[in-house]
Amino acid sequence: MAYYAIKGGEEAIKNSLDFYSDLTSEAQKLDNEALIDGLTFSIDKVMSEGSLYSKKLAALAIKRSAGDMLNASFFLRAHRSSCQRIGISKTINVNDMRLNRRISSAFKDIEGGQLLGASNDYEIKLLVDLKNEDVNLEEYSNKDNVIKSALTPLREDNLIKTLAKEEQAWDITRNYPNAPYPRSAVLQVMSRGESGALLTVGYMTMRGYGDVHPTIGDLRIGELDIKFTHPFTKNDVKVGTIEATAVESIGTFNKDSEGDTKLTTGFGFCFGKNETKAISMSIIDLTLYNNTYSVGGDNIIAADFEMIMHHLDGIESFGMTNHFKLPHYVTFQTDYQIFKCAQKYSEELKQNEKGEAK
Repeated sequence: MAYYAIKGGEEAIKNSLDFYSDLTSEAQKLDNEALIDGLTFSIDKVMSEGSLYSKKLAALAIKRSAGDMLNASFFLRAHRSSCQRIGISKTINVNDMRLNRRISSAFKDIEGGQLLGASNDYEIKLLVDLKNEDVNLEEYSNKDNVIKSALTPLREDNLIKTLAKEEQAWDITRNYPNAPYPRSAVLQVMSRGESGALLTVGYMTMRGYGDVHPTIGDLRIGELDIKFTHPFTKNDVKVGTIEATAVESIGTFNKDSEGDTKLTTGFGFCFGKNETKAISMSIIDLTLYNNTYSVGGDNIIAADFEMIMHHLDGIESFGMTNHFKLPHYVTFQTDYQIFKCAQKYSEELKQNEKGEAK
């Protein structure tokens, strides 16, 4: 795209940045730890969409953008692109998660019980203080609270449809794939996608344009250890811990590759406490890789890989949408001149037709 050559804009841009700095100056005074502890869901949202696990940097990004969450994710993603990569961590298993919260709507009784944890799902959403002072909170530690997925017994009985495993997971930050897209790449795109976009597409499937009314088989929030092979000793060492959300949703019955009818499932995983996003992700995953029996058939947006791979990233959407604020003089003037010429030609044509009629 060509931009019209102009002069004198540098000073205006500098002043604009100064004005923005003044506008957001109060945000810079906020304490990082207060943001991390007090706006924990905002921190987790930015980490997930920014695709970088750092609560401190997420807090800085929120301050830098004065609470514009999408812009904050942009700041964090941009910073991520400047970070050096020293290696790849060991594969993690969500069944090894030290649980803070774990529920299943598919089963009443599950191993370890329903662990509600911290949630306001059961609160009346009114801006009044409805806290129950009579509740006695139990002391709780997730140290030894490691429980397998509620769907494990079904898997052990070979009742759940499995998809073919990839020999090596794709890395979309190094090489973006062409169609047909590996499932690992699709899951990565969704994991760092914009929460609202995932919710919209997931909701479409619930409205009939995808899988019919899925059920949450296992939703868990907790801590996972990140391990790395030491470059010198070659031993596996723990390099850190992350908080994450993982969801397995259950859909309809489908035939597997061998023709056996089994339950279908979808998977969602993202940084931090991001239940709605992880649920939406699992529903989309379920819709993409399984036949549906609802409105729309095969030509549904939620089951279109091109739509999912290229339209859920909030940073790309943000950049493309906001770039229209930049100079587009040449493109507009071109369209305008074409319109004027066409208008003139149309008027001349009408005049000629009137002359011939006389």
